Amino acid sequence: MKLLTTIILLCFSVAAIAQENRSEARILSVYHGLDPIPPRATALCGMQPVGGQDGMPVTFSVQINSETVFPTAFAVETSSGEFVTPVCATLRPAMELLEQRTVLLIGPFSPEDSLPLSVEIVEQLEDIEGNSLLGLRGEKVTPLAAGPSLVFAERFGPSASGLEGECPEETAQAVLLTWEGGVTGPQGADLAEAQRTAMSVLLENGDRVHPLILGDDDPDNHVIACLAETSPAVSVSVIAGFFHDPGDDANPATSVDVI
Repeated sequence: MKLLTTIILLCFSVAAIAQENRSEARILSVYHGLDPIPPRATALCGMQPVGGQDGMPVTFSVQINSETVFPTAFAVETSSGEFVTPVCATLRPAMELLEQRTVLLIGPFSPEDSLPLSVEIVEQLEDIEGNSLLGLRGEKVTPLAAGPSLVFAERFGPSASGLEGECPEETAQAVLLTWEGGVTGPQGADLAEAQRTAMSVLLENGDRVHPLILGDDDPDNHVIACLAETSPAVSVSVIAGFFHDPGDDANPATSVDVI
């Protein structure tokens, strides 16, 4: 009887832990980034070019299992009351080892005068630990005319797997920053000195510093801030107007705490 009771209690404990992990997962942002998105973008899903579609990155607090990413897992509610299934859903281009938390949705999310209002996970979608994300809902969509904000930041040692070659030798720590959508300089330019000095990092010792350089300068929504200081990064702030999305909308003043 004691053994049976122990087994039952263990099962309840495992279930409670699983529920706790599930409750921690959330949609961090839904970003109405481009209307229309270039037709060739549907090649990210292995499709022929499809015109007249919107691009909308959805960023999660957890990394996503790419094998569970399908358009039918997502339902986009519009202001006209319709629920739209994307024509394409993919983790590309943010597929590097430490990324994989932003799903790009492509579809007709703003036909005529309607606008996207929310995104819900309606079929099985899993994080990389195998936890189900079914039922997660993002009810705040950043509008098309707005620029990208920071939504997630994670600190790593400079030699962490996935950061190879991104930071100079004098780097003591690296902060992987996740934006709502892909970022570049103005009009698609590479990130440069203006973007580096527009970013400041608050350290645990109270100092505020600029990164040595900004790494991972490709057109997805991740940027690496390489820091020379050993005091742990606590938060990152960016002045408005320096990081542009693919529609050339510039960022508002934005900040995020560092995990």
